[in-house]
Amino acid sequence: MDYPIPPIQGVILYRRDVVVVRSRGYRTSGVPPRGEVTEFSWDSRKRLAFVACNTDVVFNTLITLTYPAAFPSNGKTVKKHFHAFLEWLARDLGGRPSYLWFLEFQKRGAPHYHILIDWRLPKARRSVTEFRFRLSSAWYRIVGSGDPKHLAAGTRSESVRLRDGAARYAVKYATKMRQKVVPADYRNVGRFWGCSRDVIPVPRKTLRCTEDDVRGALEGWEFAPSPDRPVYKVLYGRADAFDR
Repeated sequence: MDYPIPPIQGVILYRRDVVVVRSRGYRTSGVPPRGEVTEFSWDSRKRLAFVACNTDVVFNTLITLTYPAAFPSNGKTVKKHFHAFLEWLARDLGGRPSYLWFLEFQKRGAPHYHILIDWRLPKARRSVTEFRFRLSSAWYRIVGSGDPKHLAAGTRSESVRLRDGAARYAVKYATKMRQKVVPADYRNVGRFWGCSRDVIPVPRKTLRCTEDDVRGALEGWEFAPSPDRPVYKVLYGRADAFDR
């Protein structure tokens, strides 16, 4: 049986996106609750894109962590390594940075991480070189590598040069399923992405409005829903249309 869609009660404005609020118990948050993870689901991908585009944190550095030829196939072990790395990073930087991370799988089946942090790489070449050596040495030690090739190429760090570069990277990651397929022999995959608490988006404003008000604000938008289709739960990139 088809049930009527509850009427719109208002909208919540975030930095870029708008969350539509409906009556009768509909959620008023753009980030729905998570359940047990068995795959990189469409809902999880939408949550990631929402967080990346609406956080107030500015990410300045991207760190990549890869495994040597021998790598674990149990997500619990991989997550243990990852959390140990975060602890090391906090000690090395003198405080835990704000972060947003993603998990992927290489063609050979090995997991690897991308981590966006708000800390900036040093400008001095020598300082950058020293940091990168500490970084590779720490990850090499944490995973118990023993492979000299992995010590030289197991990590990478680079600056995020565009103001919205991190959001673009995260959205690109979320919309492409390549490297998201869990290998057949991999167990306990866990979450595909996560962030520090301060990265979670904070609402800017809540407005009471009707469906006519919302559709009026979307007039002229190329992605606006047709009159016979319901308004989307999240209006991506439309905060400016309501904040007037």
